[in-house]
Amino acid sequence: MDTVQIYKELQAWFDYDNYVDVESCTLKGLHKELLVRKNILDSIEFFGEGNDYFNQILAGNPLISKTIDLDTHLAESQTHIRQVTFGHIESLKRSLEMFSQESFVKGSDQLTKEVKEQTLTQSMRTVFMRTNESRVYTHFDLKNSSDEEIIGSLRALLPVWRKEYGIKSRKQEAFGLGKILKLVDYRILPMIDLLMWAKLKDVSLSNTILSRLLYPKLTDEVRGDEQLKDTDRPIAERAMSGETSKNIESFINKNRHLSDLSLSQLRKLT
Repeated sequence: MDTVQIYKELQAWFDYDNYVDVESCTLKGLHKELLVRKNILDSIEFFGEGNDYFNQILAGNPLISKTIDLDTHLAESQTHIRQVTFGHIESLKRSLEMFSQESFVKGSDQLTKEVKEQTLTQSMRTVFMRTNESRVYTHFDLKNSSDEEIIGSLRALLPVWRKEYGIKSRKQEAFGLGKILKLVDYRILPMIDLLMWAKLKDVSLSNTILSRLLYPKLTDEVRGDEQLKDTDRPIAERAMSGETSKNIESFINKNRHLSDLSLSQLRKLT
């Protein structure tokens, strides 16, 4: 597909005016927008197609958080702690059956005594050759433990677990309101949508095309090729990797009182 055809197809669905209301999104809503786009990208990479949310974006309704219930969003989307479901346990058991038949008593579906006595994490790291499994499965006794006791136990156990499994703590970048607002100022959401479309179509979008699409008005303060190359596009790519949504989630967890404020309200705090 040549540049003229690419630009023609983009003009058929992309309109920056559909994104001008992004500052009315709440901080919680922005987090959801990024999570949705990470899921779309995963669908494109694994299945070669988008999903219903991507269809909504292509239809000119890109602000997904405006159309869904965000009341339980943070409880459901926590990256670092999740409740284990029966479906997850079944999935782990299927993985054992596929990759580690010696985990079962010969001729039965019963786990051997040795495997039963191991933690789930140790078992699954063995199955995946100690390369893919870094989750630790545990449980909290909410009734008989206070919040402080649970947090204190985690604080004590984390260095023990990290030493046992040889996994160092992930380095977290400094992330505050300034970086969150840059996602708006540099028009990162529409840039992500353009880059996802390009990935789906297996075409390359130059920074020149991106700049023309993201800054279509003569009155815009245009960010040009060099700014997109050095700053804006790397920010969009980091957001597409899921790192930015993790940082926003961490920020929200530390500043819960800000989660329902709009981005325009947050701008007034800086």
